Amino acid sequence: MDTCHILIVEDNPLTIEGWERDIRDFNRRSEKAFEFRQSFATNKREALQKLSRQRFDCAVVDLRLPISPDEQGTGEPVGNDVLHGVLRDLGIPAWVYSGYESEVSEEIKASNIKVARKEGGATAAILEDFEKQAGLMDAMDQMRCKVAQETSLLFNRSIWPRWEKRWAKREDRELIKGIITRQTVAHVAEALSQAPSHHPDEFYVVPALYEDRLETGDILTHEAETLIVLTPRCNLANNKLPTKIMFAVCAPCDAWARWQGNLGGPTKVKERAEDDIGKHATQGHAIATHFMPPLETRGPWLVDFRELRVVDSSKVNELLQHRIATVAPQFLANLVQRHAAYLGRIGQPEIDATLLIDLCQAATHAPVNDGAA
Repeated sequence: MDTCHILIVEDNPLTIEGWERDIRDFNRRSEKAFEFRQSFATNKREALQKLSRQRFDCAVVDLRLPISPDEQGTGEPVGNDVLHGVLRDLGIPAWVYSGYESEVSEEIKASNIKVARKEGGATAAILEDFEKQAGLMDAMDQMRCKVAQETSLLFNRSIWPRWEKRWAKREDRELIKGIITRQTVAHVAEALSQAPSHHPDEFYVVPALYEDRLETGDILTHEAETLIVLTPRCNLANNKLPTKIMFAVCAPCDAWARWQGNLGGPTKVKERAEDDIGKHATQGHAIATHFMPPLETRGPWLVDFRELRVVDSSKVNELLQHRIATVAPQFLANLVQRHAAYLGRIGQPEIDATLLIDLCQAATHAPVNDGAA
């Protein structure tokens, strides 16, 4: 990224001058990840308006602010309201810069938003910290651009024509808002998931998708084992949970350590390890197990469909405290399908292979006319 758009919410003229000076000095550096382009807001109302109408890559917010241009500072930490907007609606790196850092709300304390006390050198340090996050801000900006492009495409090809033909006649606007939202999310997810390959990190959603209920594909620890929820989503989504919830054991993938050693070995050994890893990445191994890649310091695992656990649904709240992650939706379908395929094995009586070999040897080599021609 060439330009980092920063919003600074501050009502003190001297502090604003300090920000302008430090940004000017930063932009004059010969080596830098980007240049800052600053925008200032001196009260809560102006800050919220700018956040809703302009694009920003990062923000710095004071706590004690006037609510509007016509009011003096209240002495209350209304900057928390601005920070809540940043946290809930935007998803950009942010700092609290205040002389009353103890007044930060509990929600902000629990987030990744950082806090700095107003003192000498702090503003320059905040700018340097934002520079370290240049890659993150650039990735988020590119993501938003792609989402906007796909949304625009869907709007022109589908939403607008359907509005004119059908939806404009409906009085229930909330219903139409829901339809458009779900259609857009589904389209964007499908369009952007058509990559030729995915990073192993994309296998998981961290933290888990839902805070207050279990979901198929949730991974958790229970009684010294790592488990994954196999109970169907339709059962878990209903208001009435089943009396029991089914899990499969996520066994450590013991082959991982062997592959690590072999990847540094002779060519044939290395190639064999690479081939084996590739087969596991595409689930080209025994149907009784399902490979899940490493997750930070945990894993990798083999979900073992032969090792099932059943836990009483009354323990759901306890289980929620020990969740690690959720298998991402685009990978969950294959896990469910492989589990169903494993359960669907019927088998057959064993045919004597020796007799089959005899039949093959005795068979004529001439083409057989079975009447199909």
